[in-house]
Amino acid sequence: MNRPLRYLLLALLVFLSAPTFASAPPLVDAQWLKANQDQSDLVVLDIQSAKDYQRFHIPGAVNAPYDRWRTQPPKPNGKAAAQSNAKTNAIANASELTSMLPPGAQLEAMLSELGVSNDDHVVIVATGRGASDLAAAARVFWTLKVLGHEQASLLDGGLVGYADTGAPLARGSEQRPATDYRAALQPELAPDAQAVRAALAAKTPLVDARSEGEFVGIYTGDDAERPGTIPGSHHLPHDWISDSGSGKLRSPGALKALFEARGVATDGEQIHFCHSGNRAALTWFAAYAVLGNEDALLYDGSMMEWARDDNLPISAEIELCDAC
Repeated sequence: MNRPLRYLLLALLVFLSAPTFASAPPLVDAQWLKANQDQSDLVVLDIQSAKDYQRFHIPGAVNAPYDRWRTQPPKPNGKAAAQSNAKTNAIANASELTSMLPPGAQLEAMLSELGVSNDDHVVIVATGRGASDLAAAARVFWTLKVLGHEQASLLDGGLVGYADTGAPLARGSEQRPATDYRAALQPELAPDAQAVRAALAAKTPLVDARSEGEFVGIYTGDDAERPGTIPGSHHLPHDWISDSGSGKLRSPGALKALFEARGVATDGEQIHFCHSGNRAALTWFAAYAVLGNEDALLYDGSMMEWARDDNLPISAEIELCDAC
């Protein structure tokens, strides 16, 4: 074999043996991560609080606490505090709501600071203590999709599942070299109240991921909100999506059975919501990423926005009279 051909074959073998993240599943387990985490274009993104991250994290992981992925209430003082108190239960403008998707520029700055490049594959790691942890990771996954970042996965079982394999954990803080992250925003993935209202009129299926008490109207997430749900919604509690309420997702077959049992199709347009777009991120992730329904959407404002606006319809299966 001549030398140029030998070099060509060697280069081809190197190329074929190199891991490719283009085909990486949106849900990966600890074994997959341990086999791939030394790759330079893989970023392990820990969303624990800074304090918890410094105590224990996967070696090489960078930290962006979950709170940084959602808008936060202002910290008023003095006159501002008085004004804030006067506005309690009067929020109607989505721009004034908290726990929403932050501005794109803010997220770009955070990802640049974390050392994430547009071509990196990001593996999102929550603590893994239960369904709500898994939902938080799913919400970050959704945020990356809205930013146009295609290469992303959730770590099934989170940090707890990773530690259960006997893999060592790290302490302290870690940092990657800063980058210049540039989003390619996909606003159609984040419908607002008017888009949801139009979808309701078009009879697009809606999926309520809250608890049964919230769904039927026994209680709400806030005193300013009307009890009940968006009319005609299907009820699929978010904690059913995880395996017995754990930080691990159910199998695709089990998820399909759950969706079918609740009258939710596994394909076609549908919008998932909860109180503030956190719990519904998990039912959305199951539909979009695991069952492959790319027409599934997540309503960011959810009932936190919808139930405050008297112009938007709502229905309650159980109506309680506190004055009776």
